[in-house]
Amino acid sequence: MKSHSLVFEIAKWEFHRWFKWKDQIITVAISLALSLAIWGGIALLKSGDAPIKLSVIGRDILPFEIPANSRIELQTAELKDEERLRELVGRSEIDGLLIIKSLDAAELLVYKEPFWKSEIEQCLTEARTQLKIQEFQLPPAQLADALRPITLAVAIHEGGHKPTSVAEKITAGLIICVMLFGIFIGAAYQFVAITGEKQFRVTEMVISAVTPQQWIDGKILGVSAYALAFVFTSTTSILLFVLVSQAFGSGWTIPVEVTNPPIILSLILLGLGGFLLWNTIFTAVSATVNDPNTSAKGSLLLAPFVPVIFAVFTFKNPDSIGMQILSLIPFTSPAVLPARLVLTEVAWWEVAVALLLLGLTTWFFRSASGKIFRLGMLMHGKEPAFKEIIRWAREA
Repeated sequence: MKSHSLVFEIAKWEFHRWFKWKDQIITVAISLALSLAIWGGIALLKSGDAPIKLSVIGRDILPFEIPANSRIELQTAELKDEERLRELVGRSEIDGLLIIKSLDAAELLVYKEPFWKSEIEQCLTEARTQLKIQEFQLPPAQLADALRPITLAVAIHEGGHKPTSVAEKITAGLIICVMLFGIFIGAAYQFVAITGEKQFRVTEMVISAVTPQQWIDGKILGVSAYALAFVFTSTTSILLFVLVSQAFGSGWTIPVEVTNPPIILSLILLGLGGFLLWNTIFTAVSATVNDPNTSAKGSLLLAPFVPVIFAVFTFKNPDSIGMQILSLIPFTSPAVLPARLVLTEVAWWEVAVALLLLGLTTWFFRSASGKIFRLGMLMHGKEPAFKEIIRWAREA
């Protein structure tokens, strides 16, 4: 059998080892059921909310109104009714008694913690502000004009970088998050599969029939394919959650106005490239681990977070020399370059060079992984140090 056919068969076996259609369908079904339960429950709770009865003494001192859509119902009372109203609060027959003593002080008597306190405070503050404006004899129109901020219109030169749409900015963030999610899923399954096979001495028999490079290529492709399928299922579940929330009037939307398809294509390629690079590296590292529960190499799982931290700094100055360099380095480009693509103008050659270096680096680690895999899988007892792993990679 040809080499690529063997790799495909190994990848196919590794993929079907984890991927089950039934599990994916059940995952989506459970997500849909939870979405309906959550938003349906919220809608039911809102529909059953009882009105809040609030008696007010001293409303003539500070006249205020409650928005029409508020649950609070105001009941104006006299000072002589204070004792009776206090007793009603104590018996929980009314929700509260508001006593306005002056423009600067008021007392709210309640039976339990009022979660609607901020709404009352806002209404009282707005009413007090209006009275103070009248007291200072400053017409409201002049005050509003004095406090109005200056209008600063931003105009992009016709030859400059056109603003990126909201959909493209959200897409960049989602691709980075999905890439990280896929990396961690792939790494987890690689650690479980490879360390388990190593402990039970399974691979020693397998690599007598196929080469270590074919075996590791198949594992990288198979587990990566499963991780992508898992990410797709999870993303579908999230979209269902948003769609169900829209049906119940949450106001959540999914921006879809893509104005620059080349940017979206670049974002997808960078995300896939970073995903394959880190999966290839973690596959090689897994071969050097005896017990994933005690190995210090498990801390390497945090390494993909480092580029994301660098990407945050692009919001401060996306055109700095440091950001441009990080956009080309294969380990950081999948996170930094997407951020720059949606924030500033990036030359086409930067994207091309970044993708080329990303591909070459992935190929290098794929080749080095074969040697590391062969030596690491046959070693038992003491785990190889990082110095030994680097030496094996250089020899490859």
